[in-house]
Amino acid sequence: MLVSPYQAADQQEVLAVFDSNVPKYFAEAERAEFLEFLDGFADHYLVGREEGKVVACGGHAPRRDDPTTWTLCWGMVTASQHRRGLGAQLLRLRLDAIAATGPATVLLGTSQHSAGFFERFGFVTENVVPDGFAPGIDQYDMRLRL
Repeated sequence: MLVSPYQAADQQEVLAVFDSNVPKYFAEAERAEFLEFLDGFADHYLVGREEGKVVACGGHAPRRDDPTTWTLCWGMVTASQHRRGLGAQLLRLRLDAIAATGPATVLLGTSQHSAGFFERFGFVTENVVPDGFAPGIDQYDMRLRL
């Protein structure tokens, strides 16, 4: 998978990746929030391509009030490509970029469907909000210290 910075021209393909993960990983109602993110906050957002087609995307951003704390943003892989290691590759790239800034804490919010994936990389669940993202999609707040 070749990874490059997100550009506005990637928007439709990235939205297709999101759509492929509805309703298990994302609620349809989250699409507008994701689109708003892409339009205004995608400075550290990456897209992964295979054979020229976007198959994965994800970002990271420092907190404004604490530059040593980072948040992982909107990470996903096209549903038909799950379990091929693409998400792990993209996560490692993001964590390496964060680690290059110095000691850091990484936060993320994910669902019960993805929490185990992040645990394999050392993330620890700090809080669970039942139906926190949408009915049937619990919110797991996780943390990793680099």
